[in-house]
Amino acid sequence: MGQKVSEVIIEQLHNFGVKHIYGYAGDTILKFFSKLKGSPVKLFTTKHESTAGFMASAEAKLTGNLGVCIAHSGPGTTNIINGIADAYSDRVPLLLITGQVPTYNIGTDYKQYVDQLKLTEPLTVYSSILINPATVIDIFYKAMTMSILKGGVSHIVIPMDLWDQETNAIPRPYPEHLNHKQTVDENQLDRAATSINNTEKISILYGRGAKNCRQELIELAQKINAPLINTLPVSGLIEFGHPLRLGCLGHAGSNEAARALNEADLILTVGATWWPKDYTPRKPRLIQLDLIKENIGATHPVDIGLIGDIKNTLQTLLSKINSKNETGWLDHIKDLRNNWMDRITKESHQENWPLPPQTIIRIISENTQPDEIICLDSGDNVIWFGRYFGNKCAHTLISGTWRTMGFSLPSALAARINKPNNQVTSIIGDGGLSMVLAEISTAVRYNLPIKIIVLNNNSLAMEKNRMEAAGLVPEEVELTNPDFVKIAKACGFEGKRANNINELQALLKENKQTNGLLIDIPTASYPPSGTKLS
Repeated sequence: MGQKVSEVIIEQLHNFGVKHIYGYAGDTILKFFSKLKGSPVKLFTTKHESTAGFMASAEAKLTGNLGVCIAHSGPGTTNIINGIADAYSDRVPLLLITGQVPTYNIGTDYKQYVDQLKLTEPLTVYSSILINPATVIDIFYKAMTMSILKGGVSHIVIPMDLWDQETNAIPRPYPEHLNHKQTVDENQLDRAATSINNTEKISILYGRGAKNCRQELIELAQKINAPLINTLPVSGLIEFGHPLRLGCLGHAGSNEAARALNEADLILTVGATWWPKDYTPRKPRLIQLDLIKENIGATHPVDIGLIGDIKNTLQTLLSKINSKNETGWLDHIKDLRNNWMDRITKESHQENWPLPPQTIIRIISENTQPDEIICLDSGDNVIWFGRYFGNKCAHTLISGTWRTMGFSLPSALAARINKPNNQVTSIIGDGGLSMVLAEISTAVRYNLPIKIIVLNNNSLAMEKNRMEAAGLVPEEVELTNPDFVKIAKACGFEGKRANNINELQALLKENKQTNGLLIDIPTASYPPSGTKLS
């Protein structure tokens, strides 16, 4: 006698190191839910399927491992698409499992039937429907392997009458070759080293792919006198206090960072693919380091591509390049940095009321712990964060390319689940929080003590500001908000409002996250410089 399909799926997931699965109940997946009870794969249910997708995506971003989420047929699948689109856009490994109507109702007008594979096709690297219990392991093994190797979403559809059918399929062990780190081509490394050694004015742009390379980045910058400029997903990797930091790239960054890129004779991009044309040179000389072959040259021309494990590539490159003694470029970078620091210091110490967002982010930064995980949403709150958050933190989680609202709170829940010993903070606008407000009760249900900081300006500030910048009359961008503090308390979650700068300071210092805390901050609403409708 074989095992049931649901049982071998759980064993196969466990063999691949899957510890959590995020979802929401529905008829077509109830048989699987029942089998998860007491299994080595812990089920977390949310208040909306999109949150389950966000949590799986956030887990993959945080850990580098396969995130897994599950949804019911029809409505459940359509709801979860926003979450898996985030994983697709940021190229992280995620497995989506969806239930389907019974096999004998597929293709009919049966309730909640839809061709799910067509719905998710643009967002997946692999997808399939299970039609025979004998192939369950073949399909799951391929789906998970493809997702890990390609950095993307795999989708498996399982009709509800197959979960409890028996199968002789045998779960397979995790294939160790998936952990193999590609070594960069030695000839390309030598070419890159020669180019670096022969160039004086060099800038470094680093992104999410370099999140484990703090020390190597600093050593490289110091050796070649290069400024360090980051994309948003690695804010907090290197603090503003480092003498070669020039802030973030793009609208959330500094003019000085854009100048350093545009004035450089050579740019090293390290694990970064974002290349906003308003802030970067049109015809750069560029060396790109990345683990993923398809990323090389994807958004800009590249002179030399170094494909392989980024940390190892940096370590080898450091051994091949010479220290630079010419100080002209370094002196220029110091001048740019002094101008930048003087400006952001002045801008972030305003104390009028409601509090300016620059001041709020500066105060958050000053009270952030090195082990803290910061989870960002989408909107002007992220722009302010990129400009004024200058401290170190363990991780920054963000919806990088998809830029969906409502990501911050679900990602904070996932962060607390996967890193229970780290402090976790969600920074979110009132619009983003309103979309996922019910998930505060998910934090309470699973005893996930996170800190939620709400920048409350009673508007969709980014949309309002862009309309005004384009000469449009703002319409339907003001918000009618509930009392977030009362709602948090109604959910069994602590909620407090910071009514002045001293209260905000005290709340951030006092909260050690033994319990959850929502801090509602009345926030001034005005456009960050450079705001436009693009």
